[in-house]
Parts: sequence; C-alpha cells; structure tokens
Amino acid sequence: MRSTHVPAGPLETVAGSSARRLFLVVSGMLQVIVPHMRARLGPGDVLFLDALGSSEAPVHIRAATPCSYLEIEVEPAWLPVGTVPPSMDEGRRTAYAPPRLLRMISDGEVAHLSPFDDLFMPQPRQAQVVTALSFVCLSPSMRSDWHTEPGTSLLIVLSGGFEVEVGGNGGRRTLRAGDVCLVEDFEGQGHKSSSDGETRFAVLTLPKDHLWSQGGDRTAEAAS
Repeated sequence: MRSTHVPAGPLETVAGSSARRLFLVVSGMLQVIVPHMRARLGPGDVLFLDALGSSEAPVHIRAATPCSYLEIEVEPAWLPVGTVPPSMDEGRRTAYAPPRLLRMISDGEVAHLSPFDDLFMPQPRQAQVVTALSFVCLSPSMRSDWHTEPGTSLLIVLSGGFEVEVGGNGGRRTLRAGDVCLVEDFEGQGHKSSSDGETRFAVLTLPKDHLWSQGGDRTAEAAS
C-alpha cells in the first residue's frame, strides 16, 4: 500500500499488463478515461484497476483536482466477490473539503484520538505491507460497547457515518466518506463505535511495526 497526495494533472497511462490495484480516494477527485467512457471518483470512492491484456485500449488516470488516495496492490488470485449495495443519498463531503485523519492509541488505561497528518507525507515513501483487506457494511444504528482491538488497522470510510468514542483526549468523532482512522487501541478501557445510518468502510490490517509506528508522544494533542 502507498499513501499518495498529488497535484492536479495526469498520473499514469496504463496499456498492456499492469499490477492489479485498488485506489481508495480520501480527498480530491480522480478521473478515469477509457474509450467512449470516463468517470470521476470522489472521497470514499474505490477504483479497481484489473490486470489488462496487451490488446486492451489504454486507461488514462489523472487527478482532476489535488488528490489524496491509498493505492493497494492485490494478489493475482484476489477476486472482488460479493454484492455491491446500491448507492446512498447521504450528503457526502465535497472533493474540496479536507479529510478528517485520526489516530487512536491507548496509554494503557484509556484511548486517545489525535491528528494523523503524517499519513500523506511528502513523497517518495516506501510501500507499506498490508496483511489483510476487508470491506464492511454496518446496518443503521449499530452500536458497540467498550472494546479493544487485537491488532493495528487502518479504517477508511466509504459511505455513511462511523462514530468513534474514546475515554481520553479527542472524545467523540464522526468519520464520513474519505475519512481515515489508524487504530492502535490494544489495552485498557478501549473505545466505542457506532454507525450513523448505513455505513460502509474498508479495513486494512497492518503489522504493529508499520511506517507510522515511530514518533514521540501521540496522546497529548486532542483531535481537531
């Protein structure tokens, strides 16, 4: 996985064989152009770029605006099986609004939320290993009690609203389409979560020794 922020302009032209990749848009707008068709993807939208045969027409990918996204290379055997739920009329955040990027970490007793601005550091950045990828759909008004997590995960909201609550700094925050939370809450009281309407999100499971695992005290500053 790579986290990327780019200015408006062409990104790449894919012709012939290519790595199979998922693009998860966090902010801004991506444009995909193929013969006789084009599409624009905003915060929370997902593009699956499948491996192309040499006879296929080129695919042009460009940033229609300054854009932040996560790019995930998937194995050749991976298949996007399952159903695609209908679209939702939910009043999404616009492509021009900044995303909410949060980090959740425990001090051993309570969890704290702080800004996770270093997700999109200046490039180049090495790729981050992802050990699992899941797409989750929550029914409206889902609520959990206090709980911790067994491992590190990066949560990206695709639609709806996902609310997290901690006992320490940051309190309660609602994440919308394109918003991201790095969850490292392994011990103590844990956190609560709930859905604001039908909610869909992607979860990337990361090793504990990940690209953002180092750095000073991350619990001191409350989330903005």
